[in-house]
Amino acid sequence: MSLKLDARVRFHLATVCAVPLCLSLVSVVAAEADAVKSRKGSVLLFGSSSVNDTFGHVISEDFERLGFSVTRHGYAAAGLSRPDFRDLREVLAKLPIERDVSTIMFYVGANDAQALWLRPDERSRFNGEQSVWINWDDQRWATIYEARVADLFHVACTRGAKQVIMLAPVDVTNERRQARLERIRQLQANAAALSECGHFVPTGGDDFAPVGEPLRAGDGFHMTRSGAYRVWQRVRQRILSLLLSS
Repeated sequence: MSLKLDARVRFHLATVCAVPLCLSLVSVVAAEADAVKSRKGSVLLFGSSSVNDTFGHVISEDFERLGFSVTRHGYAAAGLSRPDFRDLREVLAKLPIERDVSTIMFYVGANDAQALWLRPDERSRFNGEQSVWINWDDQRWATIYEARVADLFHVACTRGAKQVIMLAPVDVTNERRQARLERIRQLQANAAALSECGHFVPTGGDDFAPVGEPLRAGDGFHMTRSGAYRVWQRVRQRILSLLLSS
């Protein structure tokens, strides 16, 4: 957002509503614009289909309004459990990462509550070449999954990103899947804590009983625009503070 545009936004907000709430909003808009104007960089959103869906659009629109350059790379049904389907480590390694990338934001995990397919280099270490699969209930599942998340962080950090943010998979309506996602979120948080430049940001908080427009699309996983906006507003300040600290 340019300084000229900032002035117009402040004038518009101040003239259409002369109440404390609107004056507070004017201050927030002005403060964010002032904070970000000298720190413009690029942000890469990377992960599953939600990155290219409503959630990704809501995030990128907000970042772009503040003056960041945003690139999104989301892949249908993608995650870290099935590199035989799509290996996100390899995909990320091939993406161009500009020198001024301030942040890479990962959004993965919603598709990962399933058996793990082992890469060839993992089979001798974790399964003695006995099988290419590790079932969800196998105790080794958590160790392997956390290692994959850590590897994704490592690839991003060593390629020059100033920081990498893992945005946790959002709540879902299916109770069994929600319980599984809790396990995945904890493993992601563990990996972020041990990484060179990583952060983990939780997203939980939906009550699934909204007034008005539903939060979830018909599949129970993707979000409507109202749902995406609600989640983003819940985590936005934490994300923005990380961006401005890079």
